[in-house]
Amino acid sequence: MKAPWIQMLSSGALSGSALLIPNLLRSDFGADTVQIGFITASFNAALFASSYYFGRYSDVHGRKRVMQTGLLLTAISIFLLIFASSTETFFIVRVLIGLCSGIFPSALLAHVYDSDKKVGKFSAYGSMGFGIGTFAVGVIGIYFEIFLFCSILMAGAFAVSLTVQFGEEKHQKVPLFPKDIMLRNFPVYLSIMFRHIGANMIWVIYPLFLEDLGASMLFIGSIYAVNAFAQFVFMQYVDRYGSVRLVTFGFIFSIITFPSYTIATEAWQIIPSQILIAAAWSCLYVGSIKYVMERNDEKGTSAGLLQSSLSISAIIGALIGGAAAFTVGYHGAMYIATFMAIIGVVIFVVSDNYMSKRIGKISNPS
Repeated sequence: MKAPWIQMLSSGALSGSALLIPNLLRSDFGADTVQIGFITASFNAALFASSYYFGRYSDVHGRKRVMQTGLLLTAISIFLLIFASSTETFFIVRVLIGLCSGIFPSALLAHVYDSDKKVGKFSAYGSMGFGIGTFAVGVIGIYFEIFLFCSILMAGAFAVSLTVQFGEEKHQKVPLFPKDIMLRNFPVYLSIMFRHIGANMIWVIYPLFLEDLGASMLFIGSIYAVNAFAQFVFMQYVDRYGSVRLVTFGFIFSIITFPSYTIATEAWQIIPSQILIAAAWSCLYVGSIKYVMERNDEKGTSAGLLQSSLSISAIIGALIGGAAAFTVGYHGAMYIATFMAIIGVVIFVVSDNYMSKRIGKISNPS
């Protein structure tokens, strides 16, 4: 039961510390959406590199020390946000947080899967943390106190990690560039990357979109919390379904949800879309984790590559989203995101069918 607490506390810390940074950068430092997109993309570039390297490292050298080190360093890096006083220093600290926060998730997730395989329930606690973190940030409303609160949450996750029993760990031999693992899982890695590019085009400007609809800081935090708590409910039940079905439905729900944001003319009208996007992400995230875990012994590496795929898409999505919002407005960015999700589901269905037939031929040669 200790791993879900780590997931909840770390998710609350990371989501809470990032939530209102776009608003802070715009209001206090005069940053435009292009600059905000660049800072967000830089964070995700650092997260991509760290997730790729340390996912493999946890398979080769063991997971316990990797997880604990990552949690401690992330707590320290979030604390440093208190001292950021310009766009440039926020850039530096956010990159540092990206590097540190990519160290521990793959090791933690692989440990959970090896223990009981209930990744849906475990992921639900991440959503609960997301909800607690974002809602608390909306209540606090003062940036200094927000960053201090989030660093304390992450320090709590580190403290809990010191009590986790890993038992005897199996060390895997994994090449630095694991092309076989990439090919085995490319239906998920590639398709989710397209969908998540679209999603991040929205998320990079979403707090600004809500603010321009008249939402207060408290309401913005509450809107994010609705999404998170709905995910917590949905993820409790999706483990019973197959990975391919979950991923497919995650795409379909995304395609419905992204354009629905354009209908809202007042902030409260976003709430139904928040519940629907929670169902989309619950299916897509749990389904993709199950997909790679079921097909690989190198679970840390495969989970790290999944996170790296999400990070690559977040880099591209943040850059495109900031520029798109600047040129074609919020609604234009949301329509582009819908198109990216459509591309994603086509890639997944076609490539998964191809890989299934290919594996079948290898398993049953004529």
